[in-house]
Amino acid sequence: MHRRRHRPRCSSGCGRASRVSPGRPVRWSADPASGTAAAPQELPPCTSCGKGRLARDRVRTALWHGRRLVVVEDIPALVCDRCGERFYDDDTALALDRMRGAGFPPQRALHHLEVPVFAFEPARGPGGSATGDGGGNAPE
Repeated sequence: MHRRRHRPRCSSGCGRASRVSPGRPVRWSADPASGTAAAPQELPPCTSCGKGRLARDRVRTALWHGRRLVVVEDIPALVCDRCGERFYDDDTALALDRMRGAGFPPQRALHHLEVPVFAFEPARGPGGSATGDGGGNAPE
């Protein structure tokens, strides 16, 4: 029977990374439920920049859910020490998808954050003219 190899997903949710490490699955821990450490193993290079090394970390991310901005904390990830790209294993990506599918009910929130909102101000070139393409690609 052929077992499917684990490949982390990139942080933007675009799908599985093209290659993690030939012939080696990524292991988070010996016991995922308890979070005990696995035997040390060499982590693969970053598949995004190709130069950085991946390290296990716990991260936070902000997601738009409808018109609400929500923050999810303490997410296990592999993070590149050079470009900062984050990779999630399949179980973590599925757990985030389940949280999104449940609608992030406010009563389950650990706490609330107050976030300031700013209007974009284009850089000013010589003579005070705005720089940039002025393409009007702002989200609504």
